[in-house]
Amino acid sequence: MQRPWLKLTSRRIGMLLVLLGFVWGCTLIHLTLTRTDQSDGGEALRKKILTMSREYVKEVAKRAESSPDGLLEAPDEPAAGYGFDMKKGFAVLLDDMLKRLDKLEARFNKLDSHSVNEDKEDAPVSIKSNLEGVVHPESCEIPNAPEFPHCGGKMEWMKGFWTSDPCYADYGVDGSTCSFLVYLSEIESWCPPLPWRKNFTSTASEEPGEMASLQEDSDPLLRMLSSDKSLLWIKMRVERMWPQWVEAANSLASSLANRKKKRILIHLGLLSKEAEWHFGEKAFDGGPLGELVQWSDIIASVYILGHDLDLSFTKESLKRWLNPRGSRTHAGEIHHKPGKLEFDSQKNKGGCPIKGKPPADIIYIDILGLAQIKKTLGMAGIQHYACYFRVVDSFGTEPEFNFRPYAKQRSRKSPWGGWNFNPLQFFTMFPHSPDNSFMGFVVEQHLNKTEIQDIQKIKREHQALVYGKNDYMWAGSGNLMNNIRKHFQIHATVAKNNDDQQQLENVPSFINNHGVLPSEQLYDLLKRTKLFVGLGFPYEGPAPLEAIASGCVFLNPKFVQPKSRLNTKFFEGKPTFRQLTSQHPYVEVFVGKPHVYTVDIDDAESVEAALTEIKNSKVDPYLPYEFTAEGMLQRVSTYIQKHDFCSPHTWPPESALQVRLSGNGQSCKQACQDQGLICEPSYFPLLNNKDAMEKKRD
Repeated sequence: MQRPWLKLTSRRIGMLLVLLGFVWGCTLIHLTLTRTDQSDGGEALRKKILTMSREYVKEVAKRAESSPDGLLEAPDEPAAGYGFDMKKGFAVLLDDMLKRLDKLEARFNKLDSHSVNEDKEDAPVSIKSNLEGVVHPESCEIPNAPEFPHCGGKMEWMKGFWTSDPCYADYGVDGSTCSFLVYLSEIESWCPPLPWRKNFTSTASEEPGEMASLQEDSDPLLRMLSSDKSLLWIKMRVERMWPQWVEAANSLASSLANRKKKRILIHLGLLSKEAEWHFGEKAFDGGPLGELVQWSDIIASVYILGHDLDLSFTKESLKRWLNPRGSRTHAGEIHHKPGKLEFDSQKNKGGCPIKGKPPADIIYIDILGLAQIKKTLGMAGIQHYACYFRVVDSFGTEPEFNFRPYAKQRSRKSPWGGWNFNPLQFFTMFPHSPDNSFMGFVVEQHLNKTEIQDIQKIKREHQALVYGKNDYMWAGSGNLMNNIRKHFQIHATVAKNNDDQQQLENVPSFINNHGVLPSEQLYDLLKRTKLFVGLGFPYEGPAPLEAIASGCVFLNPKFVQPKSRLNTKFFEGKPTFRQLTSQHPYVEVFVGKPHVYTVDIDDAESVEAALTEIKNSKVDPYLPYEFTAEGMLQRVSTYIQKHDFCSPHTWPPESALQVRLSGNGQSCKQACQDQGLICEPSYFPLLNNKDAMEKKRD
């Protein structure tokens, strides 16, 4: 006779199964977390665990189905609906077991795929496994490191929002302060490295790598630039200026030794068909040339400095570059294997960096190119490549427009801002602000040494050339032209209408208009010109420096009311509040008389006085060193070797810091400039604290 307490009722069996399932789940979790052997033995263990687990679940299901009510045995006194409830409970339990098995198998497969197929540098960071066996404090404290000023703020954000995106858990974040610090120091570099993690972080010694050497043979580069008609203007400029580049590189050869060769991608979003700006095609018909001048000089600099260079100027070529399975081909001979990426652009739009090796060490790009990447890969793609970008941005991006949360809070709206980069990653045409990096360009020189010595014999004392390639730029210039014609014969290079018989609307009939000239003819005209006249637009172009380098005096229109995004449509959406005090602030401040006269062109008396003074002066050609080929090569090479936005900023070194006190209301830029120094924002974290302020005051 069976004892009552040994009778296996369905309730007892159900509770037993739940208990066994719980023990089984805990065992699998333990095996998963402690699994470190990735050898053949580990593979066998994986298969055994999964096979036995599935057989166990199937057997339970089979025995349950063999019972009339889905139970092993009916209870003595079944309650109403009891059999149905227990059957539904078993179904839920079995379904949950199978789902957990699927997740477990996927987890095993994911770990195996990384350990077998990926290189060590591409293996996913496992914070939990790295914490095993590490001697560390029971609780972690947020470090106070001036060189990591945002660590505390990022920690607060992680505490409140780490569960908002599952990607953080994928990196091992578990809600503890220690896991936050490990993530922020090793994955996103917002916090300093942790001492007790030094043997477990990804600090493998960097391989020496190939060294860069100067490349004087331009043929491979010119073949690359022959791949599309949109690159024709750039190709012609590079080819025309190549002797100038070679001479500059050779003069700097000793200072350009011992440089690491970098893999550099240059993507010109402004030339893509998607942009619909047609910069390349319009370059020969009076279109804007400033951006093309800068891009051509960046391309030439990177190439002659000996780096691996690849060009991209279409959305399709960009996709091939960023596609892990894609291939890239072009007419040039300079290339390298595409980087390994392991993400799906449709699935990785969260807030974490994407695992995988980038296809380049440096990516030169413009805002349009960034928009194309964002559209292709989402913000996750932008964040993944963030530290590799060097954004060519003519007018610059101020920090308050760059940092998205701040811009949103202060209503700093701009279609060009909100990228959350280091402000030094934006490279400008002129040195507008210490917040951004000055890229510049090279002024094409056409005067040889003999011509420079005899410049006064070449010049026509009474010839002026107006800086305005399009008819609309001349609107309202009638009075100015009438004043100038009293002293000078006026020439112009305005793009003519298709109908040559049709008179230009704003260009006076007494102007000798040559139409758009090829570069050689334009520079020949500048050689014979004494006065180069600005009309107030375009802003900050390269032409005034080219004229000054040819021995001309530039009449620079002064803006009585400075122009900015607050009062000028051209600057309306640009991510800067910078105010222009003239058509060309750089030459106004850094060049000045006798090469530049900054005058209110609506003030007839001021214009007359300036014209008389210019007419009676003798001025030699002048070109600031930073706009020579030597200056550009020095600058670009230093940026390539020293700029590292993927790790804590260590350049310029702290030993170069000089601390100065500014006057009340005086900016860092102005205070340093007055003392012949440069304001360097990378030092701000070292100074923006109580101890540094008190030390300086004492």
